[in-house]
Amino acid sequence: MRAIRRDKRDDPSGKKRPADGDVLRDMLRTIDGEDLRSYRDRALLAIGMAGAFRRSELVAITVARVSDDTRGLLVRVPTSKTDQEGRGHSVAIPDGRRLEPVRHYRAWLEKAAIDSGPVFRKLTPQGRLTERPMSAQGVALVVKAAARSAGYPETLFSGHSLRAGFLTEAGRQNANLFKMREHSRHVSIDMVAEYVRDHERFREHAGEGFL
Repeated sequence: MRAIRRDKRDDPSGKKRPADGDVLRDMLRTIDGEDLRSYRDRALLAIGMAGAFRRSELVAITVARVSDDTRGLLVRVPTSKTDQEGRGHSVAIPDGRRLEPVRHYRAWLEKAAIDSGPVFRKLTPQGRLTERPMSAQGVALVVKAAARSAGYPETLFSGHSLRAGFLTEAGRQNANLFKMREHSRHVSIDMVAEYVRDHERFREHAGEGFL
């Protein structure tokens, strides 16, 4: 078993690409329709990345768990992978001007006339709204489709790319590691640091002055 785990660590081929700020912007730009699916997918991608949500957390969001704030939105996560006691977390979603997660969220609710229940819902193949929440696999399919439309290899992306994208971009922007951990609800600071370590390898490189 130790050998298997070692082989997995040494083989990065299965690691998915994070949907960082630039990638997510490209994805959102390709979803330019005015139908329900386009509104939902824009909101799903923007909120998913902005909240560093796990797929299970994202599809569990309900209208009652989201409150307005003068600076954006507060999303209540009642329980998660690292919060088995169910104490919950409040995740702040800033009213950003680049990826516009708050605007996309409000536009989706208005377009779909959703005022209670699950926020991110399944649509029929014909594009009609249902009462059922999306599945975790449904999130992955939306991410892959958006990546493909934006010209990226879809096999490099998964539902986790949204969460990883936030942490990768935050690290690139020199965000505080402890604030990053607070936002992503990770237990260990080391797990958060993994997302920024590759980028850090080139920052103030020891050979920068002579290579």
